[in-house]
Amino acid sequence: EFGLERYPLFADKYIGWIAGLPEEEQVINIFMELSALGISQSLSSNILQFFKALPACAKEKGISFSTPTEIVTKFKSVDQVDVPYPLSWADEERDTSCWLGNVMQREAFNKLYSVAGRVHLCNDRRIKQDWDYLQASNNFRFMTTKKTGLWLNRGIYDSPYDAFTNYMNILGDFISRVDALYPVEIENEELNSLLTTIKNQGEEIEKLQKELDKYKKKAAKKAAAE
Repeated sequence: EFGLERYPLFADKYIGWIAGLPEEEQVINIFMELSALGISQSLSSNILQFFKALPACAKEKGISFSTPTEIVTKFKSVDQVDVPYPLSWADEERDTSCWLGNVMQREAFNKLYSVAGRVHLCNDRRIKQDWDYLQASNNFRFMTTKKTGLWLNRGIYDSPYDAFTNYMNILGDFISRVDALYPVEIENEELNSLLTTIKNQGEEIEKLQKELDKYKKKAAKKAAAE
């Protein structure tokens, strides 16, 4: 816990807290809502400048940023976490009911992920970008019909049904674009074979890149010695 005497909070101070953690703490997770940028923290609070300054402050302390994929590649897991049911921050239930609690939400969710395998195959930048947009949790939260007693910001929509209708129209267009690249006639076995090939190629490229980096280091040492 950090008391009010530690504020105002600046980027260098925040990174200093992280740098002061025990060395065995190799991975630090920072979780936040996007609403922190400009809503929970107004722009006048300099929240954007705070985040802009973080990378440079972290670099000074020898701290780097990594994606989840890079983390699982670099570090071995130390244990398993048993989470039999999905958890969330939302509502009293703290589960996924605000996103998948009604028929509309589940229909939209299932239809979206019905094309996941084919989306992962493509290299189309716009398809990948729209795939990320369509997975945004607020798309499904806008469709909730739960009565929580709390005000819910539905963005541009007047009701959950408006949100559902608009999302399904957009999703239908997206799926048509995916079908044009990878028709639904592709059998699961063929699809799985393609995915396996791509995975193997990625691993081979990574292996060759490591070997290349190793030879570059040797060459640099040899050149320095001469």
